[in-house]
Amino acid sequence: MILIGDKQRPDIAAPGNHPHIRAYGWDLGLQDSDTLKRTEHPPFGDERTTADRATAALLSVRPGTPVIRRHSHWTLENGSHIEINSWTKADLVAGWEDQKRYHQFRKRPAFFYQTLQREHGRMRWITVTSARIAYEDERAPLGLDYAEALLIIHRAMVDEQARTVEVTEVKAPANRFEIAHAAETGHDEQELYTPGQSAEEGVVLIV
Repeated sequence: MILIGDKQRPDIAAPGNHPHIRAYGWDLGLQDSDTLKRTEHPPFGDERTTADRATAALLSVRPGTPVIRRHSHWTLENGSHIEINSWTKADLVAGWEDQKRYHQFRKRPAFFYQTLQREHGRMRWITVTSARIAYEDERAPLGLDYAEALLIIHRAMVDEQARTVEVTEVKAPANRFEIAHAAETGHDEQELYTPGQSAEEGVVLIV
């Protein structure tokens, strides 16, 4: 199950929130991640790039605008895959080029969002879910066969002036996952955001 929260949203694109890191700790989880980085689908990464048409539409900016893209690939124990992408307009992220702060962004699970909220004020969240047939380049990373459906969740962080600050995109196989809202299931996502408790409740991801 993928649970849409109704409280403070976790930064699921942060390396510190990758299930390998959460389950085994940074040092042991990073050993596995270093091995996986040599594979076709690394567990997490980031880059400064420019917005293409799709990214520009999500962030309400012009194509070519500098953005920070963070991405994460989750491989779960049952063999299922989840792909996560996060985009933020680059000039909104204070200190990204500073090496000390960059490592804080990577190692501290909440630091990226805390920085955005400290610099740009109180935030609210808008979450949209959809489904479609997976494109050819999406099938292999997510373990999908031809014509299988894909669940897509877009979660936008919006400031008090209604400007989109960050967008997180989640892609998951529709035949492996269902989506539920925490407020309607009675789940407390703060308690669930631990590997053991989440597994017991069948929740693999809180958005």
